[in-house]
Amino acid sequence: MSSPATAATLLAFRGYLAPYRRRLGALVGLVLLTTATEGLGVGLLYPLIEYIQMGDAYLARGASSAALVRVLGALGLTPSIGVFMGLIFTVIAASLVLRFALWMCSAWIFNPLAQALREDGFREVLDSHLFYFYSNSSGALINTLEAEPDYLAQSFNLLILSLTHAVSITLYVLLLLFVSWRLTLIVAALGLTRYLVSGLFIRRINAVGSEYGELRTRMKGYLIGIHQGIDVVKSCGTEEREKSLFHTTSERITANAVAGSRVNAESSLAEGLLGDSLLCLLVFIAVSLLHLPMAALLSFLFVNSRIIPKITAVNAGRIQIGEYLFRVKLLPEVLFGKGLPRIRWGARPKESLEDCIRFEDVSFSYPGGDLPSLDGISLCLKKRGTLALVGESGSGKSTLARLLLRLFEPSHGRITVDGLPLEEIRRKDWTRLISVVSQDTFIFDDTVENNIRYGVDSCTEAEFRQAVRLANAEEFIEAMPEKEKTRLGERGVKLSGGQRQRISIARAFLRDSPILILDEATSAMDAVTEKLIQDALNALAKERTLLVIAHRFTTIRHADEIVVLDKGRIAESGTHSELVAGAGLYRKFHDLQVC
Repeated sequence: MSSPATAATLLAFRGYLAPYRRRLGALVGLVLLTTATEGLGVGLLYPLIEYIQMGDAYLARGASSAALVRVLGALGLTPSIGVFMGLIFTVIAASLVLRFALWMCSAWIFNPLAQALREDGFREVLDSHLFYFYSNSSGALINTLEAEPDYLAQSFNLLILSLTHAVSITLYVLLLLFVSWRLTLIVAALGLTRYLVSGLFIRRINAVGSEYGELRTRMKGYLIGIHQGIDVVKSCGTEEREKSLFHTTSERITANAVAGSRVNAESSLAEGLLGDSLLCLLVFIAVSLLHLPMAALLSFLFVNSRIIPKITAVNAGRIQIGEYLFRVKLLPEVLFGKGLPRIRWGARPKESLEDCIRFEDVSFSYPGGDLPSLDGISLCLKKRGTLALVGESGSGKSTLARLLLRLFEPSHGRITVDGLPLEEIRRKDWTRLISVVSQDTFIFDDTVENNIRYGVDSCTEAEFRQAVRLANAEEFIEAMPEKEKTRLGERGVKLSGGQRQRISIARAFLRDSPILILDEATSAMDAVTEKLIQDALNALAKERTLLVIAHRFTTIRHADEIVVLDKGRIAESGTHSELVAGAGLYRKFHDLQVC
């Protein structure tokens, strides 16, 4: 990343430093105090060396020595080697204490800064449209919210530290000018040469750093996929295949790390050789050409030795900042781009369903899809009525349910609730009015209790117990080691499919929403489990408005209306008896199950 691009990236995030203005002011003050004390300690070495060489004769040498004598006298001190050494030690110790305070102040700024970046990024991502999650891998999402805020905070930290070193370098240069301005100009020319050489390595390190970020993101996504799909891996016996794929990615990360280490080592070698060569050249010029006195030469070399590590640190900071910012890919887009896509909600209150929900000529297409998932859907779900959706996989049943949940918006047409457009309703009202029970119930890595209470602001212990009992979940929960306090593991790995569904049903009982979506809630279950779940669902469905999606006709034969979907369109609709008496798709599906 070029210097202008680096500066532009850091400037884009400068607003995040505003809450820390006072701490930044304290940091600047500490930088100046640290630099001043360090410079004073080093500056005292020159008179010390001359005093060692000349003794008391140095005290009467000139205006500078006379001023030093007056300062020492004001402190009640008599010039001596011990006094000089004591002063130097005191000043340097003070600079070290100030440097400690500087590091702590830096930590109090940039760690909270990383937290603010991470939390703002999380809020933006969580509020975004589902399309964002579909178009970005889980590895990219983790990298955006976990690593990139740290990279940015560290970049700001390194920038401040580099500025600190730059101030110290400026002070040391003034000391060098005091000792010998000719030799200082020569050092500046030699230092510029070293700076230009280090710049040659920055571009190579940036390229390595960019590839590193991509490989780490890919590795995170791959490991998440393996963790989530371990059942498939084990059942297919593809462990060796996955080991090979992992080895390939791991090998590329190792090669990238080796390449980065090689570039850093080459940079260090080049700077070391160049620094030693320049030092030898400097001594030759000072002794042979400028005939610098020994005290001046020793002081000059000592100050110069203090400058070199700081110049090296500035160069290393430039390289590290460029490498970090090359890894920051998605966070600027999340926080400062055109804005992540999101669904806008209205402000109209809606306390209950009074009449019906209507789909009016609704069509919907997923991004990049060749054909619409829903095309011209018009139907009505009446209050406390049951509308069942039937169709082959991919016919649009779950998509229709997602539109009703407002996870997506129709590409064409509209959905109304009692005549009110769904997009005008307040979000908190709609999410309170509707719940869903799905076969693919997501279980958080939390306790049974917290999974059931999820999405419920508050409930009493009696309400919780009643929801568990009505969902027929009491028996298996009581058999767990810590009962409802038992952690269920990531994605509920400790639960069977039927148990996960009953957790979802208990959650729906607790939410007590008047509108309920049952999305294939009893498919792929054994007879006993299906009976338990169906009994719980029958209790849950009483006095509610139901949208039921199921392949098994035993669950929908009593629905008020059944709609058959085919390739996103309504193929036919009616009651179970009407559709069975016909010769359409419903009759075909029914006969296949009966046979």
